[in-house]
Amino acid sequence: MSETKNIHLYVIMSPNYALVASQLEPAEFGRHYSTGSSRFFSGTVVFAEIDNTYRHDFFRIDELLKDVKVSPDGRPKRTKFIATYRVLEHIDLSAFQDLYVASVEGEVLGLKQAPYERQHGPGFVRTFQEICPFSAIILSHMTPPEFGDYITDPGQPKGAPKVIFTQIDLDIDDFLKHIEENPFHHSPLPNVHPQKLRDQILEIKGNPNKRTKGVSLDSAIDKLSFLRLRGGFWICGGGAMIFYPIPDEETLEKDHYSFYKSVSC
Repeated sequence: MSETKNIHLYVIMSPNYALVASQLEPAEFGRHYSTGSSRFFSGTVVFAEIDNTYRHDFFRIDELLKDVKVSPDGRPKRTKFIATYRVLEHIDLSAFQDLYVASVEGEVLGLKQAPYERQHGPGFVRTFQEICPFSAIILSHMTPPEFGDYITDPGQPKGAPKVIFTQIDLDIDDFLKHIEENPFHHSPLPNVHPQKLRDQILEIKGNPNKRTKGVSLDSAIDKLSFLRLRGGFWICGGGAMIFYPIPDEETLEKDHYSFYKSVSC
C-alpha cells in the first residue's frame, strides 16, 4: 500500500471511457484532461475516483502501476492508461468515491454520493442522457432508479451490466405548446430536429405502457449547458445504485463560483 498511497485511480466516463492511474489530485487531473492533454480537444469531462486498492482480474492494475512514478525532472505521472475497454462493468459500485465534472476551461466540480430520496408522482415523461457505456438520449415514463434497473437488467437486449446517466431538464409541455404555435420553433435538444422530437414525445405520451423512446444516439452532454442537467448523476448495476446530486444553481454560484462561471457563459 505504501507504494500506491500517492497514486489515484480514475474511471473516465466522458468523453472517452478509460481506467487511468495518475499522481495528480482530482482537480489537477480534471484540469489536465480538459486543457492540457493531447488526447482531448474540448467539452465536458466526467470522471470518478475509485479506491486505489481496488483490484479486478480484468485489469492489469498492479503490473501497470509500476510505471506511475515521478519523472527524473520531478514531474508527477499525469496519466497511465490501465484499460479502455469494458471498464465500467468491471468496477464494483462499492469502489466508487467522489465524482468530478470538469468544464471546457478546466474548472472542476466535485460531487459526493448521497441517498436518493425524491418521491415521484405518476404521469411524467423524463429525458435521460446516457453517458457510459452508451450515449443516447432517451424519453421514459420511468423514474431514475427504475430506468437504472431497466437498462442494467441482464435480460434487457439494449442494456449493459453497469450504466451512468443523468437527466436533462426539458419542459415537454412547454415545448409542445410552442411548436404547436410555431412549427419552426427551435429544438431544446442539440442535433434533434424539433418536428422529430415532437413526434417522439407524442408517441410516448400516447402510450403509457411504452417504457422508453430513443431520441438520439448522439450525446448532448458536450453541447448543453451543465445547468440544464437535472438532479444529478446515477450509476446503476446489479440491482444497486449510486447517486451524485448536483447542487442547485444558487449553491453552485455561491460555493463553486469558478466552476459556475465557466459553465454559465
